[in-house]
Amino acid sequence: MTNLSVLERLEKSLGAYEQEAMSRFQFVQLLASSVHALEGVPYSVLQEHREHELAMETEGYFDDEGFESRSASAKEALRSWIQQLKGLYGSSNC
Repeated sequence: MTNLSVLERLEKSLGAYEQEAMSRFQFVQLLASSVHALEGVPYSVLQEHREHELAMETEGYFDDEGFESRSASAKEALRSWIQQLKGLYGSSNC
């Protein structure tokens, strides 16, 4: 599977998560496996992934406890990061 196809699948899954067709737990697992499936990316991408994963998990706890959530900003930041990865690593054939 190419990096581009992995990233496109992740992007589609983010949409499913936003539509509540996928649980937060399922999405966070898919996020981790997708990023680890990318080939030829530097370690910094894995570190950035962890920051996004933490933001997604944290926003879920805010929602669960009835506090004001920053889920829209976490999702938008993740979407932007996926687009950035597509531009940087999506053209490599892995």
